[in-house]
Amino acid sequence: MRRPAGTTLLMFAILAFGLQMPTASQTVSTRYMAFCDDGDGALSDWVNTRNEAYLAGRDHEVTAKQHRWEILTQQGETASREPSCALIADGEKPDTLKVANRCDRCVKFYLSRKGDDGSVKSREFTIESKKSRHFRKLPGSKITVDSERDCSE
Repeated sequence: MRRPAGTTLLMFAILAFGLQMPTASQTVSTRYMAFCDDGDGALSDWVNTRNEAYLAGRDHEVTAKQHRWEILTQQGETASREPSCALIADGEKPDTLKVANRCDRCVKFYLSRKGDDGSVKSREFTIESKKSRHFRKLPGSKITVDSERDCSE
């Protein structure tokens, strides 16, 4: 009588352990898509890196000012949203641009100013929730948000 109970327990343990082991079909890579919230829809295909999707969203931001966009994240069959907090728009004063934080938390933005001559100046700026920072428009230069992170990091 001990043998069938022990065998049953061993089989149960093997089944339970086997169900928890990941198989090749269960390993899923994460994919990203830039998506415009203001009616333009998908701005990129599903891409393998967040940076590729971010570049597509940033390019859209230059052509469609004031449009809000975000990065969708897909793991397996489910998609979730990772909001992009930065908004680049014309400033209130003439010849200025503003970088606004649209999120409900403090964010550190890594900004770059790229000139026509290929020069790049980059710096990190902290912008509180729902606030903005203004920058001068310089002829032949472009301001971009290269990355963002929470202030607590």
